[in-house]
Amino acid sequence: MSEIICPNCGAPAQEGAAFCDNCGAALPAGICPNCQAPVRLDAHFCDHCGHPLHEQPAVDVVSGSDPAAEAAPRLLVLPAGHVLALTPEQDSYVIGRVDPASGSYPEVDLVPFGGEEGGVSRRHAQITRRDDRYFIEDLNSVNYTFVNKHKIAVGNPFPLQDGDEIRLGRVLLRFKVG
Repeated sequence: MSEIICPNCGAPAQEGAAFCDNCGAALPAGICPNCQAPVRLDAHFCDHCGHPLHEQPAVDVVSGSDPAAEAAPRLLVLPAGHVLALTPEQDSYVIGRVDPASGSYPEVDLVPFGGEEGGVSRRHAQITRRDDRYFIEDLNSVNYTFVNKHKIAVGNPFPLQDGDEIRLGRVLLRFKVG
């Protein structure tokens, strides 16, 4: 593993480390593909040039009541009720957390909703649509996937119903459709 230099104190640090061992400052997680500036793990845009650091997700965070959004499949982040609308044109959505250092860009990023602290894996679970039915599958996550308080088996698509409660690590979601 190579070393990087802490931008705060100049001390060498292991590549992939989140914080400098010497001063405790947050370390850049990668390099901007546009201007080559160091970028933070949680950044969506480069602080130096504004370039987007990853593709736009296939999920929209919806606020307020929008009839079109309410007809589409969606996940409600509980208890706050943030709505993550899933794009109806897509048949599969990986749920996890964005991590540019490892190249992880799931369609549903739970980092803004406590995913990292809540034990959500980078590629935790996947929701798939088949014949107008929805299924969730655990992708061999560390902290498991639960539907209505029942642990689901890794690699076995489990049918989802409107109103089902999904728990990924300690992050709680409600699946809504229609």
